[in-house]
Amino acid sequence: MAEAECEVDWVMLDSDNPADSDDDDLILPLSSSCTTPAASDSDENDEEESDVDGEDLYGGDIEEESPRPPPPRPLSGIFYHTVSTDEPGYLAFDALRSAKQLIPDPRFSAFPEPVAVLASTRGLVCVRGETTGSYYVANPSTFRRVLLPRHARDHSAFGDPAVVVTFEEPDRHTAAVDGIEHYHVVVAFNLGGGVWAFESFSSRTWEWRVSSGISVVEQVVPASGVGAIGRAFWRTTIGYILYYDPEKDYSDAFPAPPEVATRPLWELGEMEGNLCVTCMDERVTEVAVLCLNMDHLLSGVSPWSWAGQFEGGMLRNREDAELLRSQGAAEVVMWDPTEERVVAMDLDGRTTRTIGPLTDGDYNASFIPFVASIADINSERLNAKCRAGAADSNTPNLGADANTLNLTAPAAKVH
Repeated sequence: MAEAECEVDWVMLDSDNPADSDDDDLILPLSSSCTTPAASDSDENDEEESDVDGEDLYGGDIEEESPRPPPPRPLSGIFYHTVSTDEPGYLAFDALRSAKQLIPDPRFSAFPEPVAVLASTRGLVCVRGETTGSYYVANPSTFRRVLLPRHARDHSAFGDPAVVVTFEEPDRHTAAVDGIEHYHVVVAFNLGGGVWAFESFSSRTWEWRVSSGISVVEQVVPASGVGAIGRAFWRTTIGYILYYDPEKDYSDAFPAPPEVATRPLWELGEMEGNLCVTCMDERVTEVAVLCLNMDHLLSGVSPWSWAGQFEGGMLRNREDAELLRSQGAAEVVMWDPTEERVVAMDLDGRTTRTIGPLTDGDYNASFIPFVASIADINSERLNAKCRAGAADSNTPNLGADANTLNLTAPAAKVH
């Protein structure tokens, strides 16, 4: 089967999606050919009227501003797994203009084997084959995927591994040029007795590397993984946050912010590129968001700063409400099991978007956040040596089906 092309906008709806979707006829399909709509004539006229020969209203020259990066994309939806068959699925938030952003294949049914969704960061999703145990990186919005070389260690000997996708920081000397940013797939796996080790894959070297260090943290919570500031972060059962830096091959654990002492329900997330902790009390009377300053942490200074606080919003006094991981824009994401609804709120507590109510109950609430993008996996950038190594390490595991995969995709192009 040849690799799927995406020259026109298209979607493949999931008839088993448990979300109540009355407006699925209004779809924003994503493809590799997506472009930004051009400005209307009225918009152009407004801009011309507001710009008077490069001068402001007081006669001073308008200083040229340096280009600003685009604002972070809001959360597009969440992946889940069914209870009955453990298959993956996808639920989309009701986006702006009463439209939903769906993905072509929410079940990943085009893969050569059944897969489980493990992690997602900035449009790239890491899944694991149920038959071979191999890892894939995919962009489900553009229908592209790559099979990673075989990892060296057994990641499941003592329970499920904790997997995170994280991108290299763009301001480092290792950042790629021409809009290409490399990523790491970081796996924390249990060696038994509360001892955890790390193995990470780099799209830059196209190789796995086993860490020389270990961490003793009792239990890592696999469903808490977050990729931010070039590192992978997880919650632990001892109240600490574990992180691993794949570029420096360094791991450490540090305490959660002291605010969780009075707001004991807390979750990790990524907001606008930074690691954050969202915490609340049992009745959701108050929700607080704190952001991590990594430089302060490494220098021994208090690393947490307040990002927002509100009184629970529409879920105030819901004793069974749960925090979910955030990603992208500054939002708090919660799960309301009473109404079977996912709720996204801004940092003032205003509800911005929802998913649900869900209808058939065939879902596991360990949701995985997803920010849709057209991040391109560029197969042509992998050199011949890495291409041969990837093929040699993976082809025996999949037989003839290996020929259907794009085995030579080392990096993501960020738009």
